[in-house]
Amino acid sequence: MKKPSVSIRFKLFAQVGAILILAILAFLALNFWYLGDVYIDTEKNNMKDLADEVALIDPSREDYNAMLGQYESDSGIIINVYSPDGEFIYKSSITFMNNAGRISVEGREENSDGSYFEIQQSEKNNKQYIVYYKPLENGNEIEMFGRKDIIDENVSTAMTFMGYTAIIAVIVALAVIFVYSGRFTKPLIKMSEVTKRMAKLDFSQKVNAKQNDEIGKLGKSINNLSHSLNDALVDLNEKNKRLLDEVEQEKKLDSIRKSFVSNVSHELKTPIAIIQGYAEGLKLMTPEESSAAGEYCDVIMNETEKMNELVLQLLELSSLEAGGNQLNEERFNIKEFAESYFKGIKIVLEEKQITYSVDVDEKIEGVGDKIKLNMVLNNYVSNAVSHIDGERKISVSGEDRGEFLRLYVFNTGEHIKDDDINNIWQSFYRADKSRSRKQGRFGLGLSIVSAICNLHSTEYGVENVENGVRFFFDIRKAD
Repeated sequence: MKKPSVSIRFKLFAQVGAILILAILAFLALNFWYLGDVYIDTEKNNMKDLADEVALIDPSREDYNAMLGQYESDSGIIINVYSPDGEFIYKSSITFMNNAGRISVEGREENSDGSYFEIQQSEKNNKQYIVYYKPLENGNEIEMFGRKDIIDENVSTAMTFMGYTAIIAVIVALAVIFVYSGRFTKPLIKMSEVTKRMAKLDFSQKVNAKQNDEIGKLGKSINNLSHSLNDALVDLNEKNKRLLDEVEQEKKLDSIRKSFVSNVSHELKTPIAIIQGYAEGLKLMTPEESSAAGEYCDVIMNETEKMNELVLQLLELSSLEAGGNQLNEERFNIKEFAESYFKGIKIVLEEKQITYSVDVDEKIEGVGDKIKLNMVLNNYVSNAVSHIDGERKISVSGEDRGEFLRLYVFNTGEHIKDDDINNIWQSFYRADKSRSRKQGRFGLGLSIVSAICNLHSTEYGVENVENGVRFFFDIRKAD
């Protein structure tokens, strides 16, 4: 069973309050036990001092009785002085013990000088007195009486007063302790709340540490710890995020590698099988069938060329992605660059009944690796030729974008599907696989475009537009 929690404020209040109450009780107990003795000892010392003063007064003085009467009035102590034969030299006017004159105390304990103190009870008024007797140097004797009952009453009154004042003092002190304990424990409670939040990885709360004592230093240390842990947590989260991204990227790259190997194997398997089949056919031909040997050789050569083209493209793509190719940048006129390319494929376009146009500002010059940029344009146009439809038009246009000229390659035809538009830059990805195989395409052209543009640190992309599809890539303008 879980113990109920007790607040630190209550603990501090209870402990300090208990210490205060114990101290006051100890104070009252000491007074109860020893205050009466202190009062009596004080009275005895006063009687000794008074006896010494009386001993110095010459009894033959005319004002002797008046002086002793004044002493009695001032001190409240009754004085009797006797001659050596027991006659009164001075007799107090106060009758208190008995009328027989000098008292007799049996079993008294005398001091070395013959003096003694005793407590006697008056037969006349039934009150207790402190009796002090001392023989004087001149042979006289002095006997003094102090009211013990008055001392007891004073002690009782003092104890009653101290009891009431102690109760009031305890109440006031407890109220002050309660307020003080709240102020003292408030920063500790705040620290507890902050550390609980820190345990839950919430570092938004801070300790308002204004004191310059140990508690203030502790609060500042907690704030520093919270700040350090928050920085460490943020850094750890960022690293975890980067790690997850890297793991995800590694998974994606691994998937791409597997897909790449699978695609390469698939692309090479078909021509190899064809070559093997036709080579075995050539081997098995009879002299009568030798007329078909030329056709078999043509097929073998055709498939060999496809394999060679695939290997060359793979090597080119691998070199570009690995950064092994250095850019051989040069300055060139962009419009002349595009028109020169189309002049080289003009016959092919005419055979396929494709019209083309180039709309680029003839004043703009670009900077880049002209041979590699020509590969980009060639792959875009080859892709356009493969997918052209409708009006069978290809157009190249330029858009000035400040530091770059964006070159668009548009062809009429069907739009690229949304599922394919973000994947066409992957190696061996073909939106229309049956058409690409018939045309001898491997799905590497756009991957090479991506690698070349990344090498130039320029943007590239594709978008579906009205009546067709538009690819683009940027060429850095000359200064």
